[in-house]
Amino acid sequence: MLLQILHTQIANAEEIWSPFSLEQHLGNDAQQSKLKDSKNKAQNSTVNSKLLTKKNSSLLWTPISLKGSSPKKNLIWKVLPNSKLPFPTKIKSKSPKSFEEAQAMLNAIKPRPEDYLPPLRLGMAVPTANQVTEMEGARFSAYQISPFTGGEAGGTGNQNYAARVDYGVSERLQISGFVSEADDPLYSSIVNRAKLPGNFWRSYGAAFQWNFINSNAFQSNQNNVRGRKLAFIGSIEAWEVGSGGSKGQDGASPNIFNDSGKLVFTRNLVGSVALPLTWNSSAKWQTTITPGVSFLPATQGDGQGGAGEFYGNNVWLAGGGLWQPIPEIGLFSSALMPFGPGTNSFDSNLNFKRVPIYSGGLAWNLNPRISLEGTLTNGWGATPATALLTLPSSNRLGYSARFHYTYDAPDTPQNELSRRQLSLASGGVTVNTALVPPDGTTQLWANVDNEENFFGSIRSSISNIFQLQLTNVGWFNNVPQTNDLATTYATDKGWNWRIGGKAVSLSPLRGAPLWVAGRVTLGRNKDPASNQGYVFAESIQTWEANNWLALNLNTKGAWSGISNPWGIGMSANVQLSKNFQLIPEGNFVLSDKSQTNGTLSLRWLANDSLNIDIYASNAAGLMDMGQLLKSLRTRFGAKLSLMF
Repeated sequence: MLLQILHTQIANAEEIWSPFSLEQHLGNDAQQSKLKDSKNKAQNSTVNSKLLTKKNSSLLWTPISLKGSSPKKNLIWKVLPNSKLPFPTKIKSKSPKSFEEAQAMLNAIKPRPEDYLPPLRLGMAVPTANQVTEMEGARFSAYQISPFTGGEAGGTGNQNYAARVDYGVSERLQISGFVSEADDPLYSSIVNRAKLPGNFWRSYGAAFQWNFINSNAFQSNQNNVRGRKLAFIGSIEAWEVGSGGSKGQDGASPNIFNDSGKLVFTRNLVGSVALPLTWNSSAKWQTTITPGVSFLPATQGDGQGGAGEFYGNNVWLAGGGLWQPIPEIGLFSSALMPFGPGTNSFDSNLNFKRVPIYSGGLAWNLNPRISLEGTLTNGWGATPATALLTLPSSNRLGYSARFHYTYDAPDTPQNELSRRQLSLASGGVTVNTALVPPDGTTQLWANVDNEENFFGSIRSSISNIFQLQLTNVGWFNNVPQTNDLATTYATDKGWNWRIGGKAVSLSPLRGAPLWVAGRVTLGRNKDPASNQGYVFAESIQTWEANNWLALNLNTKGAWSGISNPWGIGMSANVQLSKNFQLIPEGNFVLSDKSQTNGTLSLRWLANDSLNIDIYASNAAGLMDMGQLLKSLRTRFGAKLSLMF
């Protein structure tokens, strides 16, 4: 369809107006008569006219007399600037010769305010009547909910990980699929339990949303105009609950439901319904009121040592607001109040009760396609039926970090990367760069050194300004166990996995003096003796001084249950020749200066897609935490990066 539109032929005026002519298909005599009359009228008329004809055309143009009209006198004619004309004075167009060229022309169009999709939920607990439409395709969301500390369980906190896909079937119907999982022990110690009980929650299911009231203001998918929506949302879920055991799956710790001292594991069928009403009171304000019901089990453990109290069903009322001063930024807050008959929270004494769920946060839309969201909340459930629940064993404030990707939404346009910039976009060795490969690019890299470290990564650019780290896995080996960080996160017996992403906020390709980006990853060491995770973040700046020198600066740090190491990475990329680059790097670990390390690499640009680094380094490894730990011996290794 896109090629058909762009290849539409230009029509002549005679062809456009022919259907409206009153003097078509005249016989020869009639045509001659009309032509004679026209000439006589033209001689007496005060209006000069010209008869336009086309070869082999039956269309005849005749002058229109201005007799009886009363034109205004003393008219003043002014020359308007080209920007104010209803159409440009010069139209430059180039028809695409392929679908790829057509898509590139479409992607060069800058996003409009109405291209930004408003939030589908105000926090996790309050659904809105906003939805993904057929035009936007689908929205993928990945998120994490956690308290700020690990409590009795230790580590970085009780993590609840979740993912969700919302698919727009039509302008009114949206269907969704989701999954969440949490496997950390309880946050608080439980009375009369000798050990901290293991806890395991996994929920997966589907939901649908039908907008049966959709005012005209919303029909154009603009969130900056007045209007209202009323929707019905229903979900059905399988909720697996394990208490006791190690992570709730074996017999190593007591459960919270009875005194059997054994694992209690139940697969429950749960669900929810909601009726959100959302309206825009102005171009910047949106308000939502949502009544709903969550259907949860009232007991667990029946047939496994005795039934114990659990949450039960809840009728609730929720509401919230969104203030969006500009399309890229939104501030929101919400609250949910349960009315029973069930509960939504329990404490260390196993007292179940009803408490309100509060949320407030910031949504940062990098463009209509990519959105990042941070929330402060006391809610911990991550699915429609469980979103009203607090952290098991404690009602406390935590945080939620969410990532949204809307598949068919417009991207940020930018100029193409040069061959050298593509090399910079593949990253460094232990110091990162602020560039990402173009939209649609997949990057694979693998690394090995003489001390038997091995790491690999799969990454995908889902926007010109965002690269998704689908996975980064590998093994540390022979890392000096000189501090608690090394003994927890860089052991020989476990493999490490991490996921995350890098977002570019400024770029010279869009008029900025340098590249500025941020990168966040999370994951854990799967060594059975550790099984601990951490969050790694870095702020990255890259300045391309000239066509042979680029400088990189990144502040990096890790948030873990052991300590929070941080430092500053500095590096340069020197173009030695067409196919070779020299990359010196240094990581200055300010939290523990004894861990400061350096790397020297020679990069061979085999072609536009493939480069190979040969390096010497005394960093413990290339994966995140390894950049903040020092190796006692120099490691010699290679890193291969392939982009396609």
